[in-house]
Amino acid sequence: MNIRIFLLIMALGLLPAPYTAASSDCSGSLPGWACSGLELAQDIGSKDKKSNDKNYPYYIHEDPYQPSSAWAVCPPQPLQDFQPAFNGDPDKAPTMLIGNTAIRETGGKLTLTGNAEITRADKRLKAEQVTYTEDSEEVRAEGKVRIDQPDMTMTADHGSFWLKQNHGIFYDTQFRLYSRHARGSAETSRLLEPGITQFDKTTYTTCADNSNAWMLRASEVTLYQDEGQGVARHARLNIKGVPVIYTPYLSFPIDERRKSGFLIPGFGSSNQSGLEISLPYYFNLAPNYDATMTPRYLENRGAQLSTEFRYKFRRQDGIINYEILPNDDLTGENRNRFTFRDTNRFGQHLTTRIDYDRVSDKDYLNDLGDSLSLASATHLRRSAQADYRTRWWQAGIQVDDYQTIDRTIAPEDRPYERLPALRLNASSPWRPLGIDSKLDATLVNFDQDARVTADRFDAQPEISWPLRRNAFELTPRIGVRHTAYKLDNQNAGINKQQRRTTPLASLDGTLFLERPLNFGDKRYTHTLEPRLWYLYVKGENQEDIPLFDTSEPTFTYRELFTENRFNGADRMGDANQAALAVSTRVLDADTGAQLFRASVGELFYFANRNVTIDNSAPRTRSRSSVAGEMELALSRSWLGKADMVWDPYDGQTERGNLRLQYRPGYRKVANLSYRFLRQSQSQIDASILWPLTPSWHVLGRWYYDLNESSELETMAGIEYDSCCWGVRLIAREYIVADEDKPRRSIMFQFVLKGLARIGNDIESVLEDGILGYTDRPEN
Repeated sequence: MNIRIFLLIMALGLLPAPYTAASSDCSGSLPGWACSGLELAQDIGSKDKKSNDKNYPYYIHEDPYQPSSAWAVCPPQPLQDFQPAFNGDPDKAPTMLIGNTAIRETGGKLTLTGNAEITRADKRLKAEQVTYTEDSEEVRAEGKVRIDQPDMTMTADHGSFWLKQNHGIFYDTQFRLYSRHARGSAETSRLLEPGITQFDKTTYTTCADNSNAWMLRASEVTLYQDEGQGVARHARLNIKGVPVIYTPYLSFPIDERRKSGFLIPGFGSSNQSGLEISLPYYFNLAPNYDATMTPRYLENRGAQLSTEFRYKFRRQDGIINYEILPNDDLTGENRNRFTFRDTNRFGQHLTTRIDYDRVSDKDYLNDLGDSLSLASATHLRRSAQADYRTRWWQAGIQVDDYQTIDRTIAPEDRPYERLPALRLNASSPWRPLGIDSKLDATLVNFDQDARVTADRFDAQPEISWPLRRNAFELTPRIGVRHTAYKLDNQNAGINKQQRRTTPLASLDGTLFLERPLNFGDKRYTHTLEPRLWYLYVKGENQEDIPLFDTSEPTFTYRELFTENRFNGADRMGDANQAALAVSTRVLDADTGAQLFRASVGELFYFANRNVTIDNSAPRTRSRSSVAGEMELALSRSWLGKADMVWDPYDGQTERGNLRLQYRPGYRKVANLSYRFLRQSQSQIDASILWPLTPSWHVLGRWYYDLNESSELETMAGIEYDSCCWGVRLIAREYIVADEDKPRRSIMFQFVLKGLARIGNDIESVLEDGILGYTDRPEN
């Protein structure tokens, strides 16, 4: 008898709830639309989830749209009262039978009556009465039938299961998927044979029990578990009871095996391109590679086609994109973009990376691009590199090329190509008397049309002896920097062989002072940390060395403690100077959390700086500007950051940045920033995401240039978030360089939680425009 009950429980485990698997891995697609892997698996070598193809154990999968606060506005759903504690092998689990009464009749009929319950491993069947007939091998459950599995509950009016035929049927079934906040029903649920289940007159929704804002309905759904797919007939999506999408036949995946088909369409509008509509089609080519083809219609420009191919192997993954808009109706040009990204891991130490991007014209990213961060780019970098890393040394080779998008940029202002660059970084594993030693070296070939080209070797060995104690740190350091050039296309009269050797020495010391500080009953620790840093670099004439990748960085507090006041290796600044700085911090005495930090410092020069980036006159000031920075976190809700550079000679502020953020809870954030650069920039940037009610949020950004008295970007929008659906609407006006009129766009997105997002990709715009839009405060 126990063996037969065991078969019953195993059979019940083969009865998934309607649409369970489909919604689990296809939450970004509507019925009738295929599900694709939208993101690459994060754990490259994970085998926790086995592929269905033994030749491809590493595959692409989709992360379902399940933010942890997606159901924050929902009423509490009923709790699952079945919490199995079984952790062993289900095949060896005992079967437990419980009932108020048990009657065994002649002919092999067993009846459990009154709170009848059958439990095995992590599955349970409950009913008012359970009857087993030995001759027909039929198990019949009647009266308040309930089947519990981890994270799922299904109820039925009554049902039967025939063990010999592996066939079963339950009537008037209801199901609930707890982690997905989903529920549904089926008039009948049938197990046709092992692995094939059929549901008649099925519904599915993620709405609360008292709401049917949206509902999926189908006259018949059949799930083929062995094949990983389902088939629905006469399926429709109802919004507020009104059918909005219908299809007589559709198939969809029910597990991590993906399926070819259409994805969710997108649409939007802008004053440049007009109405935009896109309809992606997904190709499931193999467990570890796939493709997507997206026709896109732009009212004012014509038809565009975008293609994407992704692949993932055990130690390699990448993506290839190609977009083409033939004969743009506005420009009359054929416009296109090609991108290629690849990462390869050859064992534990060796990795390679390729990053390639090319566009047909300088306005492509502004007109047709999908990234705000690239829209204002003037150059697109293309690189390929290989790195070999060990514990003590790293070596690499890299090739860098650039596409100058704006062809009006003069050749002499375009970046050099590196064909190639060789790097070696090493630190000694031996530390006699605590002495550290390291070497940084590079060999680069710089190439560019109609300009001076060069092979440059740069090496910087150094040793240091850090002394660290509770009350102080002291680090003396000595080194030398040697740079050699072999120049081509150099001006007449200038030696093609250039060399520079500059010894350097520094001494860095910091003193740590602290005292207790009390505010009321709260204990804090207040620190005072004076720092003195002396640097000496021998001067050397570098006037005949061209500039390949060197620039002068923006002066900030961090620049007080750098060995070279220039970026790159073409200039090594001479120095005989000391940085005097002081920092103070306020720490929580109980947790050690930093609540406040402020630092200020200045450089004092003991000699003129003869090395300049443009071979101009030596710098003769005896002091630098005063630089400072501050961080403030008085509570988990308030965060402030500021930095400033002040010129003591003319008593004016050279530059400054101030940012204040108030974030008291999830999806509650307000930002205010001010950026100042003397005689150049004075801008205010304010943004907000704030709830009016638990369901309604307002959002916006105002980016304003005070010097030009003009708005750089204005964005305003509103979000509505109900238990199972939401809508976002934003209007945006922004300035594009070299255009007389601002651009305007309206973006709309409709979200069916746990099912689909329809419309524009608004999240990327809001993440760029509102700092903290997707962040969550610490608990």
